[in-house]
Amino acid sequence: MKYFFVLATCLITLSIKAQYQGPIEPIYEGYGANGTHDVSVLNITNDYWLLRDISIFYPSDITTPVPTVFYSHGYASVDTAYHIETLRHIASRGFAVVFVPYKSIGIDNTERYVTLRNGFMKAARTAKSIIDTTQVGFFGQSFGGGATPCNAYKLFTQNNWGENGRFMYCSAPWYALEITQEELQNFPNDCNLLTVIYDDDTSNDHRMGMDIFNNISIGKENKDCLIAYSSTIEGYNYEADHTLPAQYTGDSEFDALDYYVTFRLLDALADYTFTGNVTAKQIALGNGSTEQIDMGLVQALSWSDIPISIYNQSKYNSPCNSQTNPRIDYCDSSTDLDINTVVTIDPILYPNPAYDHLNIIMNRTYQELLIEVYDLSGCIALQSRNNVTLDISHLHMGAYICLITIDGITSNLEFVKK
Repeated sequence: MKYFFVLATCLITLSIKAQYQGPIEPIYEGYGANGTHDVSVLNITNDYWLLRDISIFYPSDITTPVPTVFYSHGYASVDTAYHIETLRHIASRGFAVVFVPYKSIGIDNTERYVTLRNGFMKAARTAKSIIDTTQVGFFGQSFGGGATPCNAYKLFTQNNWGENGRFMYCSAPWYALEITQEELQNFPNDCNLLTVIYDDDTSNDHRMGMDIFNNISIGKENKDCLIAYSSTIEGYNYEADHTLPAQYTGDSEFDALDYYVTFRLLDALADYTFTGNVTAKQIALGNGSTEQIDMGLVQALSWSDIPISIYNQSKYNSPCNSQTNPRIDYCDSSTDLDINTVVTIDPILYPNPAYDHLNIIMNRTYQELLIEVYDLSGCIALQSRNNVTLDISHLHMGAYICLITIDGITSNLEFVKK
């Protein structure tokens, strides 16, 4: 096959300007802040869709190949304009990022996966002076989030990509196709993983991302599952819904959630993966550390190493128990839960972080329930008996320890008061 390459080796992407929204300022320093590099774009022909080039965003001043993020967009969001701030941000931090458009109409899911995977490989072959395949990350949102485990697995195991550092960031993932349970159980365990889902997402069932997270053979020290929440600040709605991290409006609007949830976590995940920076690990894979979940004025993230959904599947346009989901067998009754019927071995605190009220969710009956809340200095802040809903409106913002004693058996849990 003859390839036609469209080169734009010195093109700075200043022609597309996204519109920043909301009263909270962007992050200007550290992880989440835009980097110092000017950004160029190299466009090459997409063999599976000639009308839509593959785009490689990269730092203009590089002289050697750099660690690379392979970006899998959501269904129908085929234009780089929908993702422009994310793409430019990654490249401004010193990394290359490869964007491969795939068709939404007229092809099946297998061809979409092949389009992504072959596009990634073609970019790596074509841009050897830019792309370092020994240090790679896979970023996927929605349909692309579901495609990420399969494509990453194949390129990790068949092409040996990421031998010097590898990660996945799966955002609001759709169904994970073409990856078996055996492959998940044999997934390279030196891969770091962030699964990020959004509380107000009504498109993709949270269980899809949680299923892959819980079944993949990556150790707890190398993976975290985070949930982002909506907030209203000074009348502006910060919406943690399915459109994060894509800027799906005509003006490519974005706000503080993009900085705190996407840019900050992705920067830290890449830095830790490629350099071993322990400060970065506290943010990206901090096991619920304050550095990880705190987002300033925006409601804090919640974290779990064994995530479980609290919403009924009827909430979602794409529920986990759909016949479309090849992993429907992993959507049994224990994951079809809502806040009133949750089944758990140990107590769960919900919501976490919490504002005015904190709920204790458990499956066991009891004769005596004692709840004690301590601040981090060890002083008791609240005590309650036989009550599963606590009024915490009077507590100061910060982290607390909650001791829950059920008929003499005590569990030790943490929560954040916002």
